[in-house]
Amino acid sequence: MKKVLLLVVGAIIWLVLAGYNNYTEPGTNTAVEKEQTNAELEVEEIEKPDVLSDEFLLLDDQKNKIEEAKESQNVQEGMEPVQVEIPAIDVKADIENVGVLENGQMGVPEDINKVGWFEPGFKPGTKGNAVLAGHVDSKTGPAIFFYLEKLSKGDEIILTDKEGEKMTFIVTRKERYPYNDSPIEKIFGPTDSRTLNLITCVGTFNRSKGTHEERLVVSTELKEDPSKEKKEVDPNEVPDAPTNLSVSGNFLSWHAVRDENVVGYRIYKADAYGVYKQIESISNLERKSFSDPDASTSSYYVTSVNIFGNESAPSKKMTPEK
Repeated sequence: MKKVLLLVVGAIIWLVLAGYNNYTEPGTNTAVEKEQTNAELEVEEIEKPDVLSDEFLLLDDQKNKIEEAKESQNVQEGMEPVQVEIPAIDVKADIENVGVLENGQMGVPEDINKVGWFEPGFKPGTKGNAVLAGHVDSKTGPAIFFYLEKLSKGDEIILTDKEGEKMTFIVTRKERYPYNDSPIEKIFGPTDSRTLNLITCVGTFNRSKGTHEERLVVSTELKEDPSKEKKEVDPNEVPDAPTNLSVSGNFLSWHAVRDENVVGYRIYKADAYGVYKQIESISNLERKSFSDPDASTSSYYVTSVNIFGNESAPSKKMTPEK
């Protein structure tokens, strides 16, 4: 009997101790539950989206540029050129902005004595291939880049912006390509160097096709000025607001903000109570326009957003006339 009693008491004590060891305060987790919770948190952290990237559909090269800016905090500004000088071939010409034609080719100024800067591409002085283009000749004779092929390694290309600031580029190489088989990515695409490519037509003029048989590309690189300190990127800096907001039919458009750290734009529209709410986001790689059937009767403004997520002040509001 005593043995049975001892066994019963022992079992009760064991059960009490086991219950105590497994007991947790309300609201606390067991070790297994904690492991599960930590695993869930890790998954959530891994799967957490990059909101800014999702909003503006940033490309891989832009993401790399963002990381570089954040890590090095040392990005050199580019320029919007208005004049080019090439002393070696006695060239001094005004520059106008050009884009992409309907046939997919880069535009060139109608004036044969002007040079075009490919405005949708890279700014001269930033990392990437900036591009200038000019005519080689016309029906009346030589044009602005007629002697471009005479340039040699080491010759200087001097660009000036509207504030009078100058940048000097040094010729590094010259290459010819068939007019219908040029390496577009190599000429216009991203690169780690601060490159300026000058292009023009060369070779025999094909009358049936209305173009010269080849394209000349003169590549240059920025001549660094050790006396100028590179501008540090301020993660708290607010970008400039977009300008020239206008409406044409159902399209709202504006001018791009010339800041390599701007990744996109946000469009705001006034509701029936006059409260402005965001209705769309546009990447800096897309056209600076937005289609809305209410464009001619509604009020809008646009802001720019930089790589740090900082948003500019509103642009000038576009309000329909009453």
